[in-house]
Amino acid sequence: MPLRVMIVEDEMLLALDLEDMLLDAGYTVIGQASDMPQAIALAEKVNGSVDVAIMDVNLARGTNGVETAAALRRRWDIPSLFVSGNLDERTRAEAQQWHPIGFVGKPYSEREVLSSLMQVAK
Repeated sequence: MPLRVMIVEDEMLLALDLEDMLLDAGYTVIGQASDMPQAIALAEKVNGSVDVAIMDVNLARGTNGVETAAALRRRWDIPSLFVSGNLDERTRAEAQQWHPIGFVGKPYSEREVLSSLMQVAK
């Protein structure tokens, strides 16, 4: 069964690019969200049936990707792969407590994202 991935990214072009990359690699994209309420609603809609969330750190409407990742992990045990241009040490330390599958800086390569997702697929 293909990995089910949620994309949580407020930059629409990046989200669409990620979706195309994931679909081409054979993953199932369950949807996109641009902020925390949308991500929670999307996870609720599929009853938490998500294998991993690709998570930006700074989301739309002032919401925070680390807080969103925490909510997804607590409620449905959904791990996150942080993909962001804002991965300073403080942010990494804060995110680490939610046991992410990894961190990929922007701009990222397709290889970086897909190799990180391979950890979940195993």
